[in-house]
Amino acid sequence: MIDLHVHTNFSPDSPMPAERACRAAAARGLKILGLADHAEFLNEDEAYIADNYDGDKIQVEIERLRKMYEGKLEILFGVEIGYVRGMERDIEEFLKKYPFDYAIGSVHYVDGVLVSVWTRERELAGADFMPYFETVLAAAQSGLFDILGHLDYVRKYVFASGNYDREKYEGIVGRILDAAVKTGLAIEINTSGWRHFAREPYPGAEVFQRFSKLGKGVMGGSVTGVTGVAGVTVGSDAHKYFEVGYGGDRARKLLRNAGFESLEVFRQRKRCSISL
Repeated sequence: MIDLHVHTNFSPDSPMPAERACRAAAARGLKILGLADHAEFLNEDEAYIADNYDGDKIQVEIERLRKMYEGKLEILFGVEIGYVRGMERDIEEFLKKYPFDYAIGSVHYVDGVLVSVWTRERELAGADFMPYFETVLAAAQSGLFDILGHLDYVRKYVFASGNYDREKYEGIVGRILDAAVKTGLAIEINTSGWRHFAREPYPGAEVFQRFSKLGKGVMGGSVTGVTGVAGVTVGSDAHKYFEVGYGGDRARKLLRNAGFESLEVFRQRKRCSISL
């Protein structure tokens, strides 16, 4: 039904034109598609905002596609922000520059090191992944974002699954979920994990079961800024056309089993719930 985490060739790591993403979404029966290209705040990243984020061009393309798919597919203007502690003011100012429908906050760097590299270095050293989760917690508490992306993304890069001890992170994951409820932040079920060695989404079912007990979703109109409501949304993290909408049916089933009855959608940074 929805996919709010799709990258196009406006992101340096995706070859997919936005029109191709829309064509794939419509062919697969999606009703709402969110194009959320990368915006990073460390200058060594390919998606550094000062060099490679062209929000004006993205906006023009989205408006063109909205006209093309009017009545067939709702297309939202999203962005995936790589959250970096200490850059909150820069992120806030960036988000004011463009008429985004929503902003996904994700952690792609820990202490200036790309998560993929950082995770493997920590694993080889026998160290835990707590600094990653502490950064995710800071993102959740920042109030900057509408959606929290791939909460436990480090699982993608762990060589041996036994080196990731879920129980060790239960406490801080609980704090992240509490922060999401308090700030009205939706948690994304990122279905790309089903395409990876992890073989389950980011985060997994047990996290959504915990989250659903913290506050039920609401139906109807705008609930922007609502507190005490646990909201969820679905994102494929697609970078290629055949990944658009990936795992959507499995995600909805998982969320229903966890106790959710609705999904969150954002328009002009305002949150509303639709039936799951």
